[in-house]
Amino acid sequence: MAANSYSELQARYEDLLRGERYDFEDRITTSLDDYFQKTRNSKTKMGWGCPRVRISMSEIRSLDPELSNRLRRDPLRHLRALEAACHAIASENRAGYDKENSKLKVALNGPIGATASSPRGLTSSSLRHLVCVEGVATKVSSIKPKVVKSIHFVPATKQHHSREYVDATDPQLGLQAIDAAGRELPDRIINITPSVYPTKDNDGNFMETEFGLSTFKDHQTITLQEMPEKAPMGQLPRSVDLVLDHDLVDRIKPGDRVRIVGVYRALATSSNGQASTSGVFKTVVLVNDIQTLGRDISHMNFSSNDISVIRSLAERKDILNILGRSFAPSIHGHSY
Repeated sequence: MAANSYSELQARYEDLLRGERYDFEDRITTSLDDYFQKTRNSKTKMGWGCPRVRISMSEIRSLDPELSNRLRRDPLRHLRALEAACHAIASENRAGYDKENSKLKVALNGPIGATASSPRGLTSSSLRHLVCVEGVATKVSSIKPKVVKSIHFVPATKQHHSREYVDATDPQLGLQAIDAAGRELPDRIINITPSVYPTKDNDGNFMETEFGLSTFKDHQTITLQEMPEKAPMGQLPRSVDLVLDHDLVDRIKPGDRVRIVGVYRALATSSNGQASTSGVFKTVVLVNDIQTLGRDISHMNFSSNDISVIRSLAERKDILNILGRSFAPSIHGHSY
C-alpha cells in the first residue's frame, strides 16, 4: 500500500536513506562539512545559501521503483518529505547544524526519463512533474534578495510582529501546512500571501522593519533556449524561464549549455492563486539541480604531481617553446 501522509512518506524516505547500498548518510554528512568549510573560507556569515546533497533518481529507482515514479509525478510533496528525512539524519550526525535556519536541501540529478527534454518538449502534460531540460542560457538576471520572513517593531507598543511571504514560485505553494510536530493540517493549504508590504499594525500604529532580524533568500531568473542543433529545420528555437533560489544562483553564465532538473509549474497571475481571466498562464521551471554540459575548467582537479610539474615548467626559460610544441606541434619550428 502506497504511503500517502507526510509522516509516512518521511519515514519511507528515511528508511531508504539509511540503507547501506549507496552510503546516503555519509553523503549527507559530507555535504554539511563542505558547506561549513565553504562559509569559513569565503568569510561570510553562517547561513549563506544552504547545504545541498545530491541524490540520483536512478539510485532511488533501483531501491524503490514505485516511490521513484511517485516522486517524478508529484515532486513538490515528495521533495518536502525527502528533505525532512535528510534533515533528521543530518541532525543526528551534526546536531545544531541548522541554527542559522539553513536546512539541508536535496538536489535530484537525472536521468528523469529516457532522454533529457528541451524547452520545445515542455507541454501541459508536464505541469507539476519533475522534468529534465537541456538548453543554452541566453538571458541571466542579477541576483536579488527576496524576503521570506519580515520582522517589524512597533515603537508605540514596543512589540515585534512577524510575517511570512509565499509567492507563485514558492515550492510549498498548494501543499498542506505542517504544524510544529511535523503533522500535516488537512484544513490548511499554503496559499499566496498578499504582496502589500505591511507598514501599520491592526491598530493603525506605524511599524519599522528590522532588516537584521528578517530572513531573505537569493533569487535569480534565467531564460533557457533550445539548442540550435536540436531545433527543427526552419523554426526558431523556443525558450523557457528558470527560477533559481538559495545556493543555485550565480552558477550559470550567458552562453552556458546546461542540463536542468526541476519542477515545471504554471504561475497564477492573481494574488489568491485563482485562474486568470484569459485562462493563459506563464510557465517556469523551479530549478532543483544544475549540471553544466561539456568541460568546465573551473572545476578541474589537479593532483600534487600536476602542481609540481606546472611549477617546474614555470621556472624554465624555454617555456614559450614548450608551449608552442604543445599547442601547435605541426607548425612549430617553421619560419613565417
